[in-house]
Amino acid sequence: MLKDPLNDALRFLKFRLRSRHELEEHLLSKGYQWNEIHSVLIKLEEKRLIDDHRFTSVYISDGLNVHYKGPFRLKVELLKLGISEEKIEEAMNEELLECDLKDIIRRAIGNTQIEDVEKIKRKLFRKGFSIDSINEVLKEKL
Repeated sequence: MLKDPLNDALRFLKFRLRSRHELEEHLLSKGYQWNEIHSVLIKLEEKRLIDDHRFTSVYISDGLNVHYKGPFRLKVELLKLGISEEKIEEAMNEELLECDLKDIIRRAIGNTQIEDVEKIKRKLFRKGFSIDSINEVLKEKL
């Protein structure tokens, strides 16, 4: 059976949006040659099946609004996925204009009893929120 890089790429994209870098790495791990990968990436970009700007925007939006992750953690995750710092900053700024970061921190805290403030601070810091934002929201809640 002949291997088809386009089918492998489409199968990989079936589960969620991917960055160009993720797809490139996946196809390389499958043993495809660079020229095959390059032509597949061009076809997928022409069909708008891979688009790093859209991927970055959706990843940030979901990270903030669904998983309650902070900007710092999202930036690190996107850098690992091969997204440039400029694209991350642009998409992050767009998304932060549309949402209230303090509200996201409140939702991340949820109904947790604020007995151990330091424990909550550590949790929110690990999620990628700044200490200043965390302290502002905790002052409101206390």
